[in-house]
Amino acid sequence: MKKITLAVLLTTFISVLQFVKAQNIAHINSLELLSLMPEKKAADDQLKTLADQKKSEIKKQEEDFTAKYEKIQKDLQSKSQADLEKMKSQLQKYEEDFQKDQQSLAALRETAAKELEQKQDNLYAPITKKAQEAINAVAKEKGYIYIFDTAQPTLLYAEGPNILNDVKTKLGLK
Repeated sequence: MKKITLAVLLTTFISVLQFVKAQNIAHINSLELLSLMPEKKAADDQLKTLADQKKSEIKKQEEDFTAKYEKIQKDLQSKSQADLEKMKSQLQKYEEDFQKDQQSLAALRETAAKELEQKQDNLYAPITKKAQEAINAVAKEKGYIYIFDTAQPTLLYAEGPNILNDVKTKLGLK
């Protein structure tokens, strides 16, 4: 009985292996591929330049904001309580201006983040399209039915052929 069970298990195992091998399954790490593409490096440089520019704009506005309110605080410290009571409407205006400036700074940060995201999408779209087209071409040439992306956390085992070198060759990368 043990021999029959062992024979059935062995036959099933061999059949499954042949089925999997016949499926022509391969894998690639898309993030590694993209990191090798010169277009991605150029896009990253453009994004860094834009990010640095936006950080500089935000820092400038923060510094202006801080200087403005430090001056107001210094001026108010030299006033007597009676003078401050007389300036009640002016103090209320300072408070409103302070809130507007805070909102303006928050809006600038939000706009900068959206701009960077949009720029990244615009720069990366043709790069990922080019990579996908090369992967598709290699898969078709090599007769692969499935290509798994090992950069995704869902694939836990990858023993099929890695087509990264074939795709790099297709793209003319080293």
